[in-house]
Amino acid sequence: MKILVYGAGVIGSIYAAKLFEAKNDVTLLARGKRYTSLEQKGVIIMEHQNGSKTITQIPLIRQLKPDDFFNLIIITVRLDQVESLIPDLQNSSSSLILFMLNNTENFQVIADELKPKHVIFGFPGVGGVMKEDVIDFIQIKQQKTTLGEIQGEKSANVKKIKSVFEKAGFETRISNNIKAWLKTHAIFISCVCASIIKENCDSKQLGKNKKSIQVMVKSIKEGFLALQNLGIPIMPFNLKIIFMIMPKWFSVLYWQKAMQSEMGTLAIAPHANAAKGEMQLLGKKVLKMVHESSLQTSDLDLLLNEFIKDWEFS
Repeated sequence: MKILVYGAGVIGSIYAAKLFEAKNDVTLLARGKRYTSLEQKGVIIMEHQNGSKTITQIPLIRQLKPDDFFNLIIITVRLDQVESLIPDLQNSSSSLILFMLNNTENFQVIADELKPKHVIFGFPGVGGVMKEDVIDFIQIKQQKTTLGEIQGEKSANVKKIKSVFEKAGFETRISNNIKAWLKTHAIFISCVCASIIKENCDSKQLGKNKKSIQVMVKSIKEGFLALQNLGIPIMPFNLKIIFMIMPKWFSVLYWQKAMQSEMGTLAIAPHANAAKGEMQLLGKKVLKMVHESSLQTSDLDLLLNEFIKDWEFS
């Protein structure tokens, strides 16, 4: 399969390298210093669990040209960069596009803007940190790579992408409601990242602060209740269990441990620190979304408003 990974940060680099190793025809779009580094050193990734390191020389481009054809384009940029790349995608001869990033809205708008192309949404199941061009990463046990059609159907294209990802070593699932999945995740991750930033950008410090974890858990539950009030299911089910079914003391204890584990230090905290602007934008969108419900979200409002107060929405 001829694949373009559009975005050479942590997530894009991991997927590009693993897909390339699985004998796909992969190209990676990078810019600036990252392009130069990749050109000189290749994509360097290290699986944190076993310490195995691979260096992969993946073909690079700086720009997607109209006559550059790919069977699949995977978008792994930040939410705040999506609008700027739409014209490139509109002019591309490629027709299958997978967005793998945070989002709460505009699913149909994006699909309509890119018609007649086939647009699929999803989210990565990996996380990591880049240090001196080496990406130390983990596959998140609690969160498989997730894909879904806007209308929930299991099309031939989404099944094909799932197969390609699985052959590259990514545990992958197809969601029958990817919009609800992404809205749920947006509430979860914006509250978690706001809590980490509040604790000096340190997930371990957050995990040791029971009071801060309690506020985080209460905020996320408020957000989930607001979603349900809007008729949106909480997905995946494991998040519903941990925040809405299990007793509060259990949820607090679970997240105290999780924030001090690899989930916190590798899968979440590095992105919270490296992409604070994106997380603040996501927090803004989460507040807009939950305020459409008739429920009060006082703890969530306080946490996210404090997080985004130094950021101006443009």
